[in-house]
Amino acid sequence: MRRFEGNLTASRGLLDVELKRRCDQAPELIAAARAAAMPSEILAPLVGARSLAVALREQGMSLGEQAGSENALSVALHRLMFEVECNPNVKHDWAIQRPALELKVTEQRIIGAARVYNDSATAVNRLVRSVPAGFVARLVGGQQMPLFEATVVELPVGPDVAAEAHALHDVPPLARLHDEVVSPAPLHDDTVAPSGRDAGVPGALL
Repeated sequence: MRRFEGNLTASRGLLDVELKRRCDQAPELIAAARAAAMPSEILAPLVGARSLAVALREQGMSLGEQAGSENALSVALHRLMFEVECNPNVKHDWAIQRPALELKVTEQRIIGAARVYNDSATAVNRLVRSVPAGFVARLVGGQQMPLFEATVVELPVGPDVAAEAHALHDVPPLARLHDEVVSPAPLHDDTVAPSGRDAGVPGALL
């Protein structure tokens, strides 16, 4: 049991490191996108998503709530990255392409870290449910562990967030994400399919 719990703790730590890395890298891309006059309706949700992810982590929210906010951040980032790739005005702008590339690498690391964590959590859960090993595991404090999966999160895009993103008007309404379990996928696979106006934009990695 201790070995399984050790693996789980280590994999959770790795996942936390990569998620924090993404939050730390996002402001540089946001600043470069502002300088390049990227659309405010794309920047505003990204600013709000990052703020939400940071706030939930600092408040010590549950793993499921953190997963939902991180998924919202991933969706918002992919909307901006898609715009960066399609916009000929910034195609050769290294000031925006470099942070975008760094974030793509981090997204791939998050995929791997989430997969390792979920595998470790699944192993612990199987042990706790098993007989008779599960009985012994529960006696020493073993319990079911949550997987890192996204929950429904409402991303607020209010006046304050819009102002921070240089959005003076036409701020989009709440962006609602659908339940989706973390699953490894190539960078541009639609692991979370955006709905409505976001259809066709590469989906979230979480």
